[in-house]
Amino acid sequence: MENRNSLSKNSVTFLGDFFNSLAGQAPTYSIAGGTAYILSTSYVSSPLAMLITLIGVMTIVYSVIILSKRYAHSASFYYYVSKILGKSSGYFNGLIYTIFYSVVGIGSIAIAFAYLGYEGIYALTGIEINPLFLIIIPVIVAYIIAYLGIKPSIKSEYLVSLIEISILIIFIVFSFVYNSKNISLMPFTLKGTFTNSLMGELAAISGGLIFSITYFMGFEVSTQLGEESKEPNKNIPNSTLISTLIMGILYILATYAILLNIGYSYNSVNNFISEAQGEGVNPVFLLMRRYLGLLGLTVFSIITLISVFGCYLATLNATSRMLYGMSKEGILPNKLSATHKKFKSPINALNASTLMSLIAIIIFYLISLNYGNLINITYNAMEKAYAIDSLYYVISLALLSISAFLISETKGKIISIIGLVILGITFYYSIVNIYYLITIIISSLLTILTYFLFKNKFQINI
Repeated sequence: MENRNSLSKNSVTFLGDFFNSLAGQAPTYSIAGGTAYILSTSYVSSPLAMLITLIGVMTIVYSVIILSKRYAHSASFYYYVSKILGKSSGYFNGLIYTIFYSVVGIGSIAIAFAYLGYEGIYALTGIEINPLFLIIIPVIVAYIIAYLGIKPSIKSEYLVSLIEISILIIFIVFSFVYNSKNISLMPFTLKGTFTNSLMGELAAISGGLIFSITYFMGFEVSTQLGEESKEPNKNIPNSTLISTLIMGILYILATYAILLNIGYSYNSVNNFISEAQGEGVNPVFLLMRRYLGLLGLTVFSIITLISVFGCYLATLNATSRMLYGMSKEGILPNKLSATHKKFKSPINALNASTLMSLIAIIIFYLISLNYGNLINITYNAMEKAYAIDSLYYVISLALLSISAFLISETKGKIISIIGLVILGITFYYSIVNIYYLITIIISSLLTILTYFLFKNKFQINI
């Protein structure tokens, strides 16, 4: 069932790259799961934090655009860096992105599917189900779709992205119409942080930036379709740029719409945060029910899970293609470059990605066992996995920004430096736990060690 043929060439159009990037960013998932985090630091000024984040993220997207215009490869985050900084740096970035970001990311998304699935069912029926029953759904279904090749995956992401963006737009429009008297510029000022000093205001906005930047995680997943896209050096950078910009605008409007509904006071925001982080119904679900009724809530609950699933599928495809591409380059075992004879999917890399993600799920559940009941354990397992994979993501993007800096003209260098500064701020404020930092250091050292241990076996050339 497998051979050494390449992936399916010219199978993904511009729209395919575009919707794959949208699915990777998972807008409904991001809003349902992340709004409380942003509000907890930036409060009513959260839309301002999101706007600043969008501007900052675009400087990071710029680096991906510059590199994807020049190179097209399934192991993009390895290949980009290796071509500019050398194979040793490429090896480091490839493993950091794939093993420590993507694999952990797949695991965190599966856990999020379970948690948000529980929230949706509880909001609709009042029944508390075991979230563990839900984790296996995205694992099995996404594997089957990915196994059948890239075309079924892209078709699934078309449907997922169109439905979830439509429901969010409806929610935003209804919120603005029914709360038109409350429309104000306050959410775009520092006044909404409720602090008494400039430093406090800037700290509040910075905190919001840290959380809101995670909304955009996954914008780069179409770069791993470099060997399957039509005109990859044109379509991938353009689709990545447009999809990220659209998502940023949608995130700003959705955050503003939520504030319109809950009010601009310190207490109202705190109440929202408490409800979101407690064991009751997620308040985002309650807002959907207010405007869209029970049917609308049902649709939103389903769409949220579809959004999480779309993110899982896009990340799974990206991860398996990174493993496949690095195998073809001779820096991972040769078996990972096997493709299915009929479907052209990277079958062994897909198996490895799924297996490693299941191990990650088990690990994060085990380290969260002291959080009481199963719902709290699931929530904290999701939170820890998401926190740790975000840090690796920042490291990997930083290496891309350095690479883009080295091949850019003066204007591009300035943009790359801004992106690096934002990534540095994000990394600094994201180290909320000393154990995360220790984990990052140890895993990075192990990655470097494996390079020197296996460079001759895998024929890596410095």
